[in-house]
Amino acid sequence: MKHRLTAVAILIFVSMMSVAQIVSIDKRRTKDPNKGFQGDVNLGLNFIHTNTDMLQISSRFKLQYNDNDNTYLFSSDIGYSRVDNESNVNNGGFMFKYNYWVPDKIIIAEAFSQYSYNRVKSLKHRYILGGGPRFNIADKDKFKLFLVAYTIYLNELFENDNYKRRKSLVKFSSMFSMDWQMSENAKFSQTTYFEPDYSDPADFRIWSETRLNFKISNPFSFSLFVRLDYDNLVPPDVEPLFYTINNSFTLKF
Repeated sequence: MKHRLTAVAILIFVSMMSVAQIVSIDKRRTKDPNKGFQGDVNLGLNFIHTNTDMLQISSRFKLQYNDNDNTYLFSSDIGYSRVDNESNVNNGGFMFKYNYWVPDKIIIAEAFSQYSYNRVKSLKHRYILGGGPRFNIADKDKFKLFLVAYTIYLNELFENDNYKRRKSLVKFSSMFSMDWQMSENAKFSQTTYFEPDYSDPADFRIWSETRLNFKISNPFSFSLFVRLDYDNLVPPDVEPLFYTINNSFTLKF
């Protein structure tokens, strides 16, 4: 029974950290930015002792500054989990992003830099420097839709005992994002990134996040969260698809 409880705790923590590791600045940027500094910090430390010892560490940080036409954002996510002497979660990311809000236009100019690692995927490091336009196709109270086209410089290293692959190149990345208030009681949001390497068709990544919130009655509501992270070219002993599915029912009284 203790082994089962430990396994359940690990799975819950991995799922939570998978969500936290999403490198989506748009979800972290303040929806209604005010001038000046804004930010938040979230730190977690858990220690569980059963037949094994489990250590869990998590850290999330966001600092944002806004003025009339500019937004500066720095954010980080770090997650670590160890059972006895074996680490099963060890990943993180750091990111800086700049937005220039073109007055009275549907285009926002963006530039960003990013560093990330994921020991479970044998990703030693991934450095990204890029930028491009964001097209605000729709920006209404009940429906928002935008497209992003980035040009990026990528430097990454996958490495373990039996595999090593390093890439350094310029490539393109695109993103689609939508928020839809379907009714007073239902909201749907979806974001998808697609990052191909046109010089190597076998190397592409797709990341997708979907949320559905549905209010069944005044005290009762349902939420669904689905996250997919697919990397078509990974080391032989690494799964190409990582996914998280969270369902929750809430009763308020």
